This record gives sequence, C-alpha cells and structure tokens, in this order.
Amino acid sequence: MSFPPTTEAEVPALTSPAAATAVPEPDDVEYPEGQWVAQSLWHGDAVRQATAALDHHFRERQDTLVAMEVRVYYVRGNDKVWLQPDVQVVFGVKRGNRSSFKVWEEGKAPDFVLEVASPSTAENDAEHKALEYASIGVREFWRLDPTGSLMSSPLEGYLACAGSYDAVEPVADAGPWLRSEVLGLELSSARKAGAMVVVFRDPETGEEFDGSLAAAEQRRRAAEDRASAQAERARAEAERRRAAEDLASAQAKRASAAEERVQALEKQLRNRVP
Repeated sequence: MSFPPTTEAEVPALTSPAAATAVPEPDDVEYPEGQWVAQSLWHGDAVRQATAALDHHFRERQDTLVAMEVRVYYVRGNDKVWLQPDVQVVFGVKRGNRSSFKVWEEGKAPDFVLEVASPSTAENDAEHKALEYASIGVREFWRLDPTGSLMSSPLEGYLACAGSYDAVEPVADAGPWLRSEVLGLELSSARKAGAMVVVFRDPETGEEFDGSLAAAEQRRRAAEDRASAQAERARAEAERRRAAEDLASAQAKRASAAEERVQALEKQLRNRVP
C-alpha cells in the first residue's frame, strides 16, 4: 500500500514547516495542550505500552523526545491546525517536558509516528491523517490495530518516499518483523492480555520489549542477574589471581630456601678443602 502525495487541494489547511516559520506570530495566539481519552481499554494499553517501550529504549539519549498524545502545531500563528499522534519520536531535539510540540520552535517535525486504530479513527488514520503527516515531513508513519479486526494486518508501517509513503517491507527470513529505518528497530505485534500491542526488537542484541510492566520486571531481573553473574566472575577471577600470587610466592620461597641450602653446602665443601 502506498499513499499518494499530498496536494493543497487535498489538505488545504496544511503549510510546510519552512513556510510556517516566516509567518509572524500574533501576540494573542495560544497553543493549548491536547486532551486525550482512550477509545477503549485495549487502545489505551497499546498506546501506553508503546510509549513506555520507546521511552525506556532511548532513555540515555538527551537528544531524543518520546511523547504520548502531545499536540503537534505546524502553522505558526494558527492554533486551529494541529495533529495529535498517539506516540511520536523526535530525534535531534532536547529531551524534556512539553505541553505541545511547535514545529517552528523545534526546527523539525516528528520523525516517527504511531497511531493506534479504533472503530471511529481507523479510516481517517489510513487516508486523511497519513496525508497530513506526509505533508509536514514525518519520516515514518505506523498504524496498530489493538483489536486485530479493524485493519488487514495488526501492524503496518510506512516510510516517506518522494512526498508520500511506501509500505515497510518485512525483514527477510524474520517472520512477522518489520524494519523501522528511523528507529533502528524491528517491530511486530503480539496479543498481550487481550490487546494487540507493538513488540520491538533490537537487531543488534536480539532483545525484545513491549513496554509492559511484566516485560520491564523481566528486564530488571535479567539486568540484576547479569550484574550478579559479572560480580561472581570478578570474585572468581580475584580468587584465581590471589591463588596464583600465593603459589608464585610459595614457589619463590622454596626457590630461595633451595638457593640458601646450595650456598650452605658449597660453603661446607670449601671449608673441607685442605
């Protein structure tokens, strides 16, 4: 599936970020924060878990923003034109608190966007919202079906190409995994506690994570186990070094004692010589 390029006729309210920065901002314009109500329990679970997974994965990067349900304003001076991705990731901006995301202040649009479908939004996400994201420069647009019945497949990814989106191809010989060039991760879907959620995989380590509390607890325990194993290896290595040092010291003492005996014997022999 490929989305056609956006035109002004299709989305007349859109203005490119570069053009928007040239528009003077009236003093009385306010950009209110977004309001979010999960469409269902499964919808909320899927959004929160994907946000938690990505936020944890990029936690050490101070130039990466992971946000859930934060409005994106992209026309300076116009507080009526905005998008509110369920999940967004932005590289090259300062990590920190925001009540909204203003493209002209940040200097760029989000790099990665995930929309979690509901019966009332699935069609809009697939058609109109995809065009809007493409028009402001979002590099990857992903859709998840938390019920498994609203879309032709539970998870779809689209990569920006010449003003539109091309479908992300599955990773070769990797089953259902799709490669996100923007995130550097592989994505799939899995049913957890009823809902379909996004599962992420780091291709370098093979680690899989989905942002659930159970998965976080497993990672914490795994990290503790690794730290404990490393400490045990360090202790064993220290004991081996001490044993080697003790052996070397004992050998040195024996060699010194043998040398002393040889010297004493030579002295006795010299004394016996007429």
